[in-house]
Amino acid sequence: MIKKFTLAAVLLSMSLFASAQSKSVTISSINGTNMEQYDGQVADVKMNRYMFTGWNTVSFPFDLSTDKINECFGNDCRLEALTGISGDENEMKLYFEDAKSEGIKANTPYILYFTGEPQNVKITTESTLSAGESKVSFSTNGYTVNFNGSDRIMNGNNIYGIFAVDNAESKFVKIDGTTGCYATRCYITVDGDKDVTFIPVHNEKSTTAINKISADNKANDKIYDINGVQKKSVSRGINIVKGKKIAVK
Repeated sequence: MIKKFTLAAVLLSMSLFASAQSKSVTISSINGTNMEQYDGQVADVKMNRYMFTGWNTVSFPFDLSTDKINECFGNDCRLEALTGISGDENEMKLYFEDAKSEGIKANTPYILYFTGEPQNVKITTESTLSAGESKVSFSTNGYTVNFNGSDRIMNGNNIYGIFAVDNAESKFVKIDGTTGCYATRCYITVDGDKDVTFIPVHNEKSTTAINKISADNKANDKIYDINGVQKKSVSRGINIVKGKKIAVK
């Protein structure tokens, strides 16, 4: 009787231990994976993601620490997030800033510079899975630019992505309906049907908000640097005077 009870206890313990282990989830970086069934669950994630030398776009339904980013993509890889825009309907600057020290956050669009030879990178990690939307938006001059992460193959005539054959720059160009955008990549959409030329700017803050310093005349007489810090007088570099940028060499 005691032996039977002991055996039952052991089997129960083994069952509880097994159920406590993270389930294994393989995510497709081509067709995409329905994440609703895994939302909020901790899992041993497995994913193969092809990376080209140069700039790639990434958006994953799980977090990756800085150490894990270095392990997967190399210590000298760069990770940047879109933090602002400026321009008009014809030409817009995209301001990207370093985000590697914060790691990759689930369902957040990024650009990642890969220095290795083009290859299939294997990503394995234990993380909480998320089915949330991947998107950041910025507006300027009445136009809104959306940086979207794709959870499936995207096709359309008004989306912009980075072509693998020309990704030395993080230049977003219009994707035609046959090229498409695979899952775990990112693309840009902009309000309106006009073609837009996007210019990437790295690690330089957007000056869009500086135009909103103040509406009164006294404030407009003040001088600011490119980061919005007030200065006593115009000096070498970029100066913001009466809401306009003035470059002094």
